Amino acid sequence: MYLLALHEDSNANLSLFKDGKMLLAIAEERLSRVKHQGGFPVRSIKFILDKYNLRLEDIDVIFCANKYHPLPRILWSKFPTFQHSFLGFMQKATIYYQHAIFKNAALRKYVEAFNKALLRRKLKRPVELSSHHSAHAYSAYLTSGFDKAVAVSTDNFGDGMSSAVFTCENGICKFLYGSSALNSPGQFYGTIAQLLGINPLLAGKMTGLAGYGNPDTVYPLIKNLFSLSDDHRDFILPPLLFQSPHRGIYKKLKKFKKEDVAAAAQRRFEEVMLKYIKEAIRETTIPYLCLAGGVYGNVRLNKKISELDKVEGVFIHPAMNDQGISLGAGLEYLSRNSGLKPFKLDNLYFGPGYDNEKIEAEIKKEKLSYKYLRDIETAIAQLLAKGKIVARFSGQMEYGLRALGNRSILYQTTDKSVNDWLNKKLKRSEYMPFAPVTMEEYAGQCYANIEKVKYNAKFMTIAVDTTEWMKQVSPGVVHVDGTTRPQLLEEKDNPSYYKILKEYHKITGIPSLINTSFNMHEEPIVCTPLDALKVFKESGLDYLAIGNYLITKAS
Repeated sequence: MYLLALHEDSNANLSLFKDGKMLLAIAEERLSRVKHQGGFPVRSIKFILDKYNLRLEDIDVIFCANKYHPLPRILWSKFPTFQHSFLGFMQKATIYYQHAIFKNAALRKYVEAFNKALLRRKLKRPVELSSHHSAHAYSAYLTSGFDKAVAVSTDNFGDGMSSAVFTCENGICKFLYGSSALNSPGQFYGTIAQLLGINPLLAGKMTGLAGYGNPDTVYPLIKNLFSLSDDHRDFILPPLLFQSPHRGIYKKLKKFKKEDVAAAAQRRFEEVMLKYIKEAIRETTIPYLCLAGGVYGNVRLNKKISELDKVEGVFIHPAMNDQGISLGAGLEYLSRNSGLKPFKLDNLYFGPGYDNEKIEAEIKKEKLSYKYLRDIETAIAQLLAKGKIVARFSGQMEYGLRALGNRSILYQTTDKSVNDWLNKKLKRSEYMPFAPVTMEEYAGQCYANIEKVKYNAKFMTIAVDTTEWMKQVSPGVVHVDGTTRPQLLEEKDNPSYYKILKEYHKITGIPSLINTSFNMHEEPIVCTPLDALKVFKESGLDYLAIGNYLITKAS
């Protein structure tokens, strides 16, 4: 039985299951090369059908997310070019529409029927629909390994709500309560990011900037922009309609240093969200948390949540933003129809993969000199130990937001200045230091209080404190606040990637390497061999290890 799950909004993506098992998950941006590509995932569907020699008629069930959001289904061709301005007319109109959906059951029923009709016309068959936050909740709960948990989905908005709380047991998520899209944590954080010149869809960059600021002078203003209702079940923001960057508090914020504004926003964000999470735990009396939604891309917030007294376990879904919607929708269908129970992810290599034959053909087309190396892992480790930068393209692409070794740029962790010069080579603007990949058996030597969040640390979804030893030997991956966002790697997760780290450790005594995503500024992570070769030629990288082939510009 083939199940195809779709998400057609911003960050369009799909997931394919066969007989209840995941075959492949991919975001449309990886194929279109347009960051946050929205609309119908045409390229992804074609890729999956071609790869598995299927026709759309061979798919037994199509399950789509977003019951109440018809805009991308109406503007099939226009929606992919839509750009978010968090205080612009389109954003405000969308949020007020979403609020109407939240308040009016009759409208919800009508829009759901309208969406089904649109999809039936598009796909030539009836489809089932999942709600936005339900898909988020199932994505986190069913991949958490917790039998009983409370799932919290929080983002900008989706299907009328900005946040929703679910109780989860025996594979089923039951909706408890939610907050309107008009009262949105994502809107608050994204608006401040936009005010600071950061694309609100990349608002996570503000988390790193906050580490360099002093929140005290700006906090009295910021606290008026985001708070919690008396019952701690809802959020409060100033009236949206008349909000403008040219008046009121937003205009006043422009007088302050960007770092200080970011620091104050991060402080307020953490305060409000922690109270919201505490209430969910208090009401459900469940000490295990499953988190999804773009808000939980904030690794500092995730760290604070994991440290709450009442939290015994926490899991953040690796594709916590809308890239995880299709997978969550597919898992929801399997839970409701096949009795799927919570499990743990062994790895996230669910994307497209390419063998040496296809890779070599692309290298020859680009007329690049290359060497075939049977033991390319040892060669990479030796180059890294000599201070070289090596981009790695190998196996299946990672699912989710983070590169986890197969589409990564690797470098040693010993250079504190690496954040500046390597980002310049990639034409990036970043405030967070690069993240490390660390051999799992050395986690205790490198990170403090890591045991509780080890599963999250496999996927780079949480910040942790570094030890004094780590600060001394790997300053290139330690933020100004003493934290980092690690990937813990076991041999079984990715034997080839692990071998590089093991060989590097043999040479240097250091069990960590810098792992940053293989892409240029505001481009998606590379997907195909051609993408990798293009970025390598445009960047200032030293070497490209692609499959079993090693390429250098000096060749």
